[in-house]
Amino acid sequence: MKTALVTGGAGFIGSHLCERLLNDGFRVLCVDNFFVGSEENIVHLFSNKNFKLIEHNIIEPLDIDEDINWIFNFACPASPVHYQYDPVFTLETNVIGTKNMLELARAHNARIMQASTSEVYGDPSVRPQPETYWGNVNCTGVRACYDEGKRAAETLMFDFHRERGVDVRVIRIFNTYGPRMAVGDGRVVSNFVVAALQGKPITIYGDGSYTRSFQYVDDLVDGVMRMMAQEKCIGPVNLGNPHEFTVKNFAEIVQEMTNTSSAIVYRAHVPGDDPKQRQPDITRARATLDWEPKIEVHEGLEKTIAYFRKKIAREIRVAIFVPSFVAGCGLQESFVRNMAHELSDISFDVYTMGDGNLSAHEKNDNVTIFRFGNGRGVARLLFPWRAARAAAAREREVGEYQAVWGVMGSYGGFAARLFKHHVPRTAIFLSLDSNEIKQSAWTPVGFIKKIVRSLACRAASYVEVVKTDGSISLDDIFSGTRDEASYAGYRFRQLFYRLGLEKEFGRPFVMMKRLFEK
Repeated sequence: MKTALVTGGAGFIGSHLCERLLNDGFRVLCVDNFFVGSEENIVHLFSNKNFKLIEHNIIEPLDIDEDINWIFNFACPASPVHYQYDPVFTLETNVIGTKNMLELARAHNARIMQASTSEVYGDPSVRPQPETYWGNVNCTGVRACYDEGKRAAETLMFDFHRERGVDVRVIRIFNTYGPRMAVGDGRVVSNFVVAALQGKPITIYGDGSYTRSFQYVDDLVDGVMRMMAQEKCIGPVNLGNPHEFTVKNFAEIVQEMTNTSSAIVYRAHVPGDDPKQRQPDITRARATLDWEPKIEVHEGLEKTIAYFRKKIAREIRVAIFVPSFVAGCGLQESFVRNMAHELSDISFDVYTMGDGNLSAHEKNDNVTIFRFGNGRGVARLLFPWRAARAAAAREREVGEYQAVWGVMGSYGGFAARLFKHHVPRTAIFLSLDSNEIKQSAWTPVGFIKKIVRSLACRAASYVEVVKTDGSISLDDIFSGTRDEASYAGYRFRQLFYRLGLEKEFGRPFVMMKRLFEK
């Protein structure tokens, strides 16, 4: 049995590749650090004895103590929302990570494929784009970390081949879509389909005249396998659909196929260095691989829409215990609002202390607020017990919470701990302020808070300590830029999903570094 190692194997494309390799009789080593990948994409593979998950960041060298035949280097954030969140990390993944995988291939005498991208062509001046076109890339722009990173990765592949004899293959992937795309990842297909299904405006940046070509993920994976198996060409080879659409035309197709009432709206601002056209010349792929896309856009969209429809219809509910929550006011409130906006398919129930000027119950979009007492004296002390009982009763009435989030250890965190007493299988995420931890424990109040916080931490599956010493502050997190909020939302979605797996399977699934750490 041959062994294939797939970096980025828990990502959108990587997970489909892992699945295909298993079906073709390979043993599969799936390597991912879950920066953008998700166990949700590969959980159905866990029971396969020929599948092994390795959590690893390829920026660090990787040692494998078994034979490897093929390596597919697909690790890298590919959406602007993700790769612009930490551009240095993106560049390191492309350069240092690729070098580490080439060294691994050299050590195992394995064939290695680099998943490059149409972005190496930048904003092209030729149409369609053949592999011989050298591109038009802004090497200092906001997309350069990805564009130039991928170009550098190709350079490494060819230099390792020429100088060190490594057996390489290079493909350039054009826009790909299909099931397992992430909600809110900033790509055209997922953005348009999710907005249409939720009845929200379909937003186009610019006048809609920019063009894209879309290939279904199964077609891409077929091209990948053909490229890896053949001996004629090391690449680069374009893999994409030469059928070109304007963004406006594509939005209209999504409107029609989803039967949505969503209007198409236009925004004058166009993201920096966004290419005006994308159309692959696949002459080389046809000649070398006997490959071209088979699945028409309407057929692929039908499957993709069905996937997102099912994903959005599956109600995910999260309980949040937080000491204070006044709509539109305060850092914690703003942060929860931002997360609720980014994770519009998740229902949040917020349990908080009351205020004489606010109603005991309030609902805004996907956030429902329950307030208890007046936030003073005995009512403040009783808040954790009252909130936990109310949340347990609501879970019995409405349905299970996938996860519970406790904000601050002494009140929100302890309320989450008490909720776990009512519902023992609960998986808790606890976020603490470093100033809270530094408070003196030598006063009676400080000592009690330390004990309560300790109980909350012991009950939690994942504890995040938010530093306020200047390295990162609550202000940085709760009032970040739009891109930072988008990525934080993506990370929270991953976390809530993993906590849900823990609740379902009764064992830890949280394998994450700090959420708010670049």
